[in-house]
Amino acid sequence: MVLDTSFGPVQVRPLSPALGAEVVGLDLSQPLADEVINGLKAAWDRYALLLVRGQKLEPDVQIAFSRRFGALQEVAQKQYQMQGRPEIFIIGNAEEGGKRIADVSVGRLWHSDQSFIAFPALGSALYGVACPPEGADTLFGNSYAAYETLPDELKQRIETLHGVHSFAHYYAGLRQRDPSQAPLTDERRKAYPDVLHPAVRRHPRTGRRALFVNPAYMTGFAELPGSEGTALMERLFVHQLDSTFLYAHKWRDGDLLMWQNIGLIHVATSFDTERYTRRMHRTTIAASPEEYRLSLLPEATRLAS
Repeated sequence: MVLDTSFGPVQVRPLSPALGAEVVGLDLSQPLADEVINGLKAAWDRYALLLVRGQKLEPDVQIAFSRRFGALQEVAQKQYQMQGRPEIFIIGNAEEGGKRIADVSVGRLWHSDQSFIAFPALGSALYGVACPPEGADTLFGNSYAAYETLPDELKQRIETLHGVHSFAHYYAGLRQRDPSQAPLTDERRKAYPDVLHPAVRRHPRTGRRALFVNPAYMTGFAELPGSEGTALMERLFVHQLDSTFLYAHKWRDGDLLMWQNIGLIHVATSFDTERYTRRMHRTTIAASPEEYRLSLLPEATRLAS
């Protein structure tokens, strides 16, 4: 796919057999015409993940670029939002004035961003400010392919099921990995109650169906409490991580990676926090209630969360 822009031809090249594409010939620090954004949206829908290397993005520029794809939403970890720019979530172990300003332990379980809220994030854009030379990779799994390769009888079985997604469950695991995280307050627990999402959703524009389950936030199925539901959930988790569905991204300084949260799950790998500094800036693209509605299967019903 080639996009003609005022900055020269932009090429979109597949990254891996599993998913993703690299966008070449684009300077995101410059204003982009509507036709370029429309071309990027089409490529994003096709590949679910886009990589643009060698960028120099000030926070305000990243925010403005991300807004071309939809409204932005804040994350639950308010203490790691950028001062004065709450749209930016800082990830890593960076410090300022002797105080850590980045979330070092986020993303260490396979997940889809913000699946613990009523309208999970449509997409995320992560910019590598400082990337360690080893470790700190991000792995992505293709949940479209995971769904499409299920046996037909299992597809039919799960298309009427709803997963329970829990911020409290995730946060308990987060504190085990990183005791420096503050305890979960009653106020935050009430702000993020458990929610239900269909186990199968479809992309709101393409209609392609994807498995929508993830180990970080999901605790079971509303319709299958007990061991039967747990066994089914674990079976789907294992299936999602077949190597043929995966792409591992090795970060370089200046990388911008955009992914969609319907159709992909991801996980961060560890790095040597004593030797290296990691600083990443994430913006999170919200899904509107209408986009969420369009992601439901025609035969699905939304249960009360």
